[in-house]
This record gives sequence, structure tokens and C-alpha cells, in this order.
Amino acid sequence: MHGPTPGQPGPMIHRLDAVASTQDEAAAHWDGRQGHAAAPVEAPFAILAREQTAGRGRLGRRFVSPPGGALALTVAHRSAVPPAARSWFPLAAGLAVIDTLSAVLGPAGSGGAQQLGLKWPNDIHTVQGRKLGGILVEGHGMDGVLVGIGLNLLGPIREADGGAVPGATWLLGPEGILGREAASTTEVDELRELIGTYLARAVTRELEALESTEGDAQDAGTHRRYTMTCLTLGSAVRVDRLDPAEAGGTGSVHGTARAIDAHGRLVVDLEGGRSLTVDVGDVRHLRPGRRAGTAEGIPTVAQQEEKGT
Repeated sequence: MHGPTPGQPGPMIHRLDAVASTQDEAAAHWDGRQGHAAAPVEAPFAILAREQTAGRGRLGRRFVSPPGGALALTVAHRSAVPPAARSWFPLAAGLAVIDTLSAVLGPAGSGGAQQLGLKWPNDIHTVQGRKLGGILVEGHGMDGVLVGIGLNLLGPIREADGGAVPGATWLLGPEGILGREAASTTEVDELRELIGTYLARAVTRELEALESTEGDAQDAGTHRRYTMTCLTLGSAVRVDRLDPAEAGGTGSVHGTARAIDAHGRLVVDLEGGRSLTVDVGDVRHLRPGRRAGTAEGIPTVAQQEEKGT
């Protein structure tokens, strides 16, 4: 395994064992509510935990990470970019994860971070459609941004009732990305520490690049790099729209994901020459690992819900 470049600066990391949510913990540190007579912690900083008991995703969806079997990280960032111009922040966080896994585990296709990419906007997937982790970006006050990241370190991933989570993948364990079992709990802890340290730096670096261009992803180079990493582009997709204000309102449509626009929204080509620009919605790949038009097929259990920007 590889590691962060020596001497690279990064945010202060507060390492914790079990927390309800690293997002809530970061907010408490920001506000000075993390303990008796505590003072506010100046951003940037990060919260890294071994376990989450009340983690959350988009639309308030809840999940629990197994003790010691996952990475839960929140990076707290203070932004000078107006909230309306931060639409690329969630996508840039996804790029930080891909860059981190390539640096720590080895380049794609070498038995490390093999064939990993982003499912719009920022879920970490294999090209076969299996989900390694996800990201939730939340605002905190007028200038605060909390970037929450969860990655599966150990597998298989189980539901509360013991059943396997369909479509999930992990790093260590049977059929995991690294192709081997963990040698010990110490190895898992060391892997979490290595990825977490590098990832906190990578997220900060990506957001600072957008800060330098006032949120313009094209000038920052974020748009070009993202389109090279996004597995959704060119795929047949189903879009479950959640925003009545969008063109066409709520409901489901099918089409082909064609582009990412200047605001980070997904542009989907529909039948009859029409197109749909998706800002908020669940996007599902209908044939994971296949580009649209390359093979016939129907939705499979490998499809995962997606976060909207």
C-alpha cells in the first residue's frame, strides 16, 4: 500500500471510537458543543470514527456502520463561496475519494483501486455496479460545509437482520476489492488511519481549488476530471425525480446520461430528442458496467440509490 506524500499539510483530525454521526460530531466541534466548557474548533478540521450508530444519508435515510468495519469521516470546511455557487462541492468530494484510493491502494486495474469510479453525483462504485461508499455534503451556518464520507472496509456488508446488502462491495474480506482477508484488526485500523489521513487532505485540496475560482469547476479543472471519472455518463439510467420545480416535475423517466453541465447537474437524453437536466433525484444505472446501447437488459439488484446535489 501507498500513503500520503510526506510533508503535505492537512486539517487537524480528531479521532474517535464510536459516534452517533460524524456530521453531528463535526457540527458540535465547530460550535464548541463537544464537551463541557469546550471552545469552538476552527475549520478546517476532520472527524474520523471507527463506528457510527446513527449515520445518515440523503433524505434522512439512516444507516449503521459495523464496529471497526468501516471508515466514517467528516471534513469541516469554511467557505468564502456563496451557497448558491457550491453545487460542485459534492462532486469534488467524490473526486477526492477516487484519488485517495488510487494513491493508497494502487492505480486502477492493478489489484488495488480496480475499476472504481463515481456514480453521479458522488457514490463510489465499481464498473460492475457495486457500491463501496457514499458522500453527504451539508451546510453549517452561512459559511460552513461538512463533507461526510463513508467507506466499507470489511465485508460482507450485512443488514440489521443479518442478510447481505445487495450491490455492496468492500475492501477486505471475501470477494472484496483487495482480494484477501484482513490479517488482523490492527491492519484494518491502520488502513482506516491511512485512508482517513490522505482523504482529509484530498477533500481540503479539492475544495480549495474551487474556492480559488469562486466555485467555477471548469476553471478549477474539476469539471474535466469529473467527466473522466463518472461511470454514469453514457449509461442507460432511470431517474426518479424528487423536485416538483424541475422541468417535468416528479415521477420516473428513462434515458441515456449524456453530460454534466456547468453546475454539476446530470443531462439525460430522453426519447423523441428531448433532454432532462437533473438537479435533485435518484439516478439508477439500468445495466451496471455497460454503456447504453451495448447490451439488452433490465434493472438488477446491483442498482443503488443516488444522492442529489
